[in-house]
Amino acid sequence: MRATTIFPLPNLHSLQTELDGMFRQFPFRSDLSNRLSPRVDTQETEDAFLVAVDLPGVASDDVAINLDKGVLTVSGERKSPFGLNGDADRQSDGKFEHAFPVPDSVDTDSIDATYKDGVMTITLRKSKESQPRQIPITVA
Repeated sequence: MRATTIFPLPNLHSLQTELDGMFRQFPFRSDLSNRLSPRVDTQETEDAFLVAVDLPGVASDDVAINLDKGVLTVSGERKSPFGLNGDADRQSDGKFEHAFPVPDSVDTDSIDATYKDGVMTITLRKSKESQPRQIPITVA
């Protein structure tokens, strides 16, 4: 009698492909799978905090920046250029939101944002009182 080896992996792959095809027909995704998480870089300089958010393909009109109770929130949505009939597997489309605590040393009236080449740069300037300064020495 001859032994036969059974490899279940090809069958599992086939099952996964069939299930993926079944669910691909739905024109919607759950809210969790439709979340976008853009890359964020932060840097502190002597006079400001800088926040850079990578948002390629996002229109500046689809981004909002809010400051509330010491928290800066950047939110928005990257929309598929194909609408609902586009590639449903694209993970880079959807809503996003990042919240950053704003240090007390920031002058909240001087926060500004610029958007260039798919990067939103937010500058949070430090108040004059919080910046380092040289203290003069008086000789008595």
